[in-house]
Amino acid sequence: MNHGANHGVDHGQPPPVRAFLRRCVLAASVLDDLDVDPDDDGVHLPGCAPLAWADVAATAGPFPRGPLTARSGPPGADDAAPGAAARLRVRQLLLAHRELHRRAVRLVPLAVPRGADRHPGAVWESTAVLGGALDLGPGVVVTHAGRERALPVPAASARATGAAAGLTAAQREHLEAMGSLAAHRLHRDEGARDGGVLRPVGGCDAPTLLAAASLRAHLVTAPGDSAGPVLRAVAVPDRTRGWFDLARVDPAFVVAAWAVTDPADRGLRRPVLVTREEVAPAPTAPDVRGHRGGADAGGALARAVLRL
Repeated sequence: MNHGANHGVDHGQPPPVRAFLRRCVLAASVLDDLDVDPDDDGVHLPGCAPLAWADVAATAGPFPRGPLTARSGPPGADDAAPGAAARLRVRQLLLAHRELHRRAVRLVPLAVPRGADRHPGAVWESTAVLGGALDLGPGVVVTHAGRERALPVPAASARATGAAAGLTAAQREHLEAMGSLAAHRLHRDEGARDGGVLRPVGGCDAPTLLAAASLRAHLVTAPGDSAGPVLRAVAVPDRTRGWFDLARVDPAFVVAAWAVTDPADRGLRRPVLVTREEVAPAPTAPDVRGHRGGADAGGALARAVLRL
């Protein structure tokens, strides 16, 4: 992308689009306490290379149609408002861009579900994990609101800072090492109260760990390291945990757990089928609205379990 062509007022961006992008940037400034200075040339953060409006627009995605004000409603409803996904992606862009300019930056592998609101699209150099459920690329660890979260490395920020835009060999090795460690912990905790729960390790969240061949091999291996099932159904509705003993998990719960999770922390909306080589979406699970008790009952159950 030729940034030189984006200096000055970009007449290729209609005024409503530029105004919407400015609102996205200012929303991130308020919500994330970011010191930003948007002008006609781009977005400026202290100590960082400027971000061209073209890069912000590419990250935000298609200009939303309809009212751009968020609607009130239960968890999972606000993100359905036009522009919510774009605001989330712009927030991620600014946080990742600032972090990549810091001296002690921490880069990790990151897998993001395809079609997720937090997926930045083509501005993130990622490769598809076989099966079509996840894309894998570089992430940068950002500490925000007292917790760590890996965000996609924007290609524009990588160019500005000299960071690798794509996944490096070292990051792939780290992913496989963390997959092996996660498999060891699952084996160690087998039969325990919290056994069978996949949790983040070494900067890799639960969806990212599914991209590790070392973990997938464990999931489809029977006790005693003998040949196990050809595939395993796994539920990872948020980034902090996943379940592979789905005989004990109601499919409607998975959808409800995903719905009540902050969009920035959502995992896979429905279970996936895992083999040694692939992570593929399972056939469509029943929507929580079809669950006995309705969406409110399913959501209440999910919120109660996610607080554990």
